[in-house]
Amino acid sequence: MIEAQNLVKRFGHRLALRGLSLSVEPGDVVGLIGPNGAGKTTSIRILATLLAPDAGSARVAGFDVREDAARVRALVGHMPERFGLYDELTVAQYLDVFARVYGLRGRARRAHVEAVLDLVDLEGKREDRCEGLSKGVRQRVYLARTLLHDPAVLLLDEPASGLDPQARIDLRELLRALREQGKTILISSHILSELERVCTRAVVIEGGRLRFHGSLDDAAARFGQGVRVRLRLLDPSQVERALGVLEQDPHAGPPVQEEACLRFAYGAAREEIPGLLRRLVAADLDVLGFDIEPPDLEALFLDVTRGEIT
Repeated sequence: MIEAQNLVKRFGHRLALRGLSLSVEPGDVVGLIGPNGAGKTTSIRILATLLAPDAGSARVAGFDVREDAARVRALVGHMPERFGLYDELTVAQYLDVFARVYGLRGRARRAHVEAVLDLVDLEGKREDRCEGLSKGVRQRVYLARTLLHDPAVLLLDEPASGLDPQARIDLRELLRALREQGKTILISSHILSELERVCTRAVVIEGGRLRFHGSLDDAAARFGQGVRVRLRLLDPSQVERALGVLEQDPHAGPPVQEEACLRFAYGAAREEIPGLLRRLVAADLDVLGFDIEPPDLEALFLDVTRGEIT
C-alpha cells in the first residue's frame, strides 16, 4: 500500500532524510519510531504530498506522490501533530465545511458527517463550539475530519501528543476499530507504550536513516528480547510456588511481580511456551491467565538507535 525508496530531503544544509526506504502492506498498522529530529514528520509529509522529496520515490496504492498527487490525496487521511480548528464553529459545522471541501454533497455529505461523529464518539459534542473543547476532544474532531472521505490510508503524526491518560486510551481503542475496518495506518509517536498495543509492525528511523523495519516478533528475535509472558494466578499465595517453577526453567527471565501477576521474558521458541504452561498447571497452580504480550518497543528503540540527529 505504501512504498518509499531511497528518499532524500534537504532543508538548506540539513539532511532530514538520507536514503530512507520503507513499505507498509495493506491493512498493516505500522509504528514509525524515532527520536526528535529523526525524520518522522518529514517522511509523513512526503507521503501526504505536502513535501516533495529531493531524490527517491514514494507511492501510495501504486500512485506516485509527485506525479499522481491528486489521486494520492483522495486515498490518504493525514493528521498532523499541530493543527487548528475554526473556533467559532460547532463540531458539526466544522465537519460539514470540510465534507464540502472533500466534494461531498447532499445526503452523502450528511451521512459521512454522521458516520464520523458516531465513529469517534462525538455525537454528544456536535453542537459544542470548537473553542471550548478539551485537547482530547479537539484531537477526536480533527481525526473525524481526517476520516470524512473514508480514506484507505491514514498518516497520523504524533496523535497522542499532549493527551491525558483517558484520552490516550480512547485514541487507542479508536485505532483498533480503524484497524478492524481494514485501514492501513502509519502512525508516528514517541509514546512507545501506546504504539505497541495497536501496531503490527515497527519502523525505527534515526538521523534520516532506517534502523529497523519488521514485525514486533522479528524485533524480539533479532534483539534478544524473547517472548514476554504475563502469568496471572487466582490465589496470590501461590506466587512463591510459581516463582519456583520459573526458577527451574533456563529460558525464563527474572519475573516482575504485581500482586498475583508475574511478567517475565521467555527466551525459547514460541512452540515451547505450552510446555511451560503445562508445568505450571502440573504444580497445582490456579492459572487465571497466561498471555503472550508484544515485544517492548522501548527496549527495541534503545537497542537500535545511536543518538544521531539530522
